[in-house]
Amino acid sequence: MGRIYFNERTYSAAADGCITAASGLGSSSFSIFNDSRKTVEVFRGFTCDNGAPVATVGPHGATNGVVTRTVHGGLFGDDGAVGSFRVIHDHEW
Repeated sequence: MGRIYFNERTYSAAADGCITAASGLGSSSFSIFNDSRKTVEVFRGFTCDNGAPVATVGPHGATNGVVTRTVHGGLFGDDGAVGSFRVIHDHEW
């Protein structure tokens, strides 16, 4: 099925719906590696309905430095990035 690597976390490419991702320890952006036959859309904020995607990563593609939204003074006092993504479809091979 494939995997989606969103900074230090790994998600199944079979995931449905909107997935919230957060990265702490001073992060201000995301790096995404799409190791699947699907396409990933990345959005600002906690939900996938905050306008148009800020990045689209095609099958077996990657992108770095995707800026979503920075959260200051989180749960542990660190700044970090927060965003969301969804897996949108299969490509025919």
